[in-house]
Amino acid sequence: MAIERIIPGTIEWEAFYANHIKRYQFAVSQIAIKKDQKILDAACGVGYGSFLLATVKDSQIISVDRSELALNIARSSYCNNNIQYLMDDCHTLEISKLYGPFDSIVSFETLEHLPNPDDFLKQCFNNLQEGGRLIISTPNQIVSSIENLNKWEFHEKEYTPNEFYTILQKAGFLSIQLYGQELTSIGKLRKLFRAELNTIISNPFIRIGQFIQRIFKGHTFSTPLPEQIEDFDIVYYKNHLSIDTSVNGPFVLIAVCEK
Repeated sequence: MAIERIIPGTIEWEAFYANHIKRYQFAVSQIAIKKDQKILDAACGVGYGSFLLATVKDSQIISVDRSELALNIARSSYCNNNIQYLMDDCHTLEISKLYGPFDSIVSFETLEHLPNPDDFLKQCFNNLQEGGRLIISTPNQIVSSIENLNKWEFHEKEYTPNEFYTILQKAGFLSIQLYGQELTSIGKLRKLFRAELNTIISNPFIRIGQFIQRIFKGHTFSTPLPEQIEDFDIVYYKNHLSIDTSVNGPFVLIAVCEK
């Protein structure tokens, strides 16, 4: 399961980096097909995804976020000559539009955080070249928040496959290709083992032992079986109606939308 913003050097980074970077790898593959050059990374966070996008040949990356803290990490840890980090609000993309129009806009795990998602999607549409594409993802509400109980503090709304498709169509996108991020067989196996390990680690005697080792020996303990790139696959769906609407469906929905 994807979590909120991950920061280098944290336990969350070690545990979930592969989960997040897999989507940016997908974006790079999509962008490379059309050899897009001017790319907007909307809600770029700490910049690890922008840094990967910058590997596209002859690309110019404009990366925006509303968090100065995140942007400062990005500028120090993920700088590149073809990346420019700027503060901007996704609802308006007021600063971003000065650098457009764009060949591609990439925005992962943003939509669910926005009070006015329609405004953001319309701005994306307006700031794309004709034929440009929006590559966007959001958690699958059916899997992320079972029984429609939103357990994420900063999520305004999560989307079912049908809702995701509908809101993109409403923004003006006519060509919408849908994908889903799923666990591979090895990913499912690793998840089971991880759950067992976490049960063992949660034993109070083991936790006391680890605490003593941290205090008196300076030992640090890493995340048990952190996620790996090969744990995930991104699968194409013929349409939004063909996506599994049970808890066994993709945990993240991805769309490639053409203007």
